[in-house]
Amino acid sequence: MVKILLKINDEKELMYPVDGYVLGFNKFSYLFGKTFNLEEIKKIKKENIDKEIYVSLNCLVFNNELNEYKKLLYEIDKIGFDGIIVGDVAALTYNLKTNLILDQLHLNNSYYSINHYIDNGLKGVVLTNDITMDEINEIRNNTNAILFKQVFGYPHLSTSKRMLITNYFNHFNINNSTMPKSCEIAEINKDDYYKIIEDSYGTHILGNKVLNLLGVKLEVDYEIIDGYMLNDIKDVVDAFINNDINKKDYFDKKYNADNGFINKKTIYKVKKDEE
Repeated sequence: MVKILLKINDEKELMYPVDGYVLGFNKFSYLFGKTFNLEEIKKIKKENIDKEIYVSLNCLVFNNELNEYKKLLYEIDKIGFDGIIVGDVAALTYNLKTNLILDQLHLNNSYYSINHYIDNGLKGVVLTNDITMDEINEIRNNTNAILFKQVFGYPHLSTSKRMLITNYFNHFNINNSTMPKSCEIAEINKDDYYKIIEDSYGTHILGNKVLNLLGVKLEVDYEIIDGYMLNDIKDVVDAFINNDINKKDYFDKKYNADNGFINKKTIYKVKKDEE
């Protein structure tokens, strides 16, 4: 049976009756509305013994951060969470006891690479949002990896280490004290607006539509609901728990949502065995 995980963006969401939570850490996590320190995640685990708890360190790590990153992973490993979601494959070299789940944003789309990581100690992957139902089924049929998939929330498009919003404000001599937490960008002569967020890691661009896979049967082990930048989504959580597919159209309209790429074939794709 598929389990539902909720990415925590506000502490009140720790009261929602899902199967488990995904927690962001104060460092090495991005695109979380709320992050926690080591003592806080220990407390959350202790107070939610009926929930599966995953800690997400989804950032890529730079050379000068590796020692701190490794030390932190060892500390988290001692606590005994259900899994640690990592964005950097360096974690596979640290002989951790906790299950490691790899979240590479747009790269987990092939069972060949997934199986390679499984052979090297990985337990599961967060699948990219860029693949179709058929491709998910192909992966499911060819790997023993634990599969996670976002089913609701803004999909990630790109991340840059550059501080693009700050650079924009500086270029146009705009007072940085007025810089909002997030902005929107649009292509010239197009009506699609994309959220752009800057944090200590860099700049992130999210999709112009919210992903909503309510009622879509996926061959995965865990479905992840993410309310980042959407305020309270308690009604969404309840609908997924109860599989209330009658709410699908309502949420599509309320959140400007759709099915993303789940039923859309990739337009440009390298042919098999073509050089």
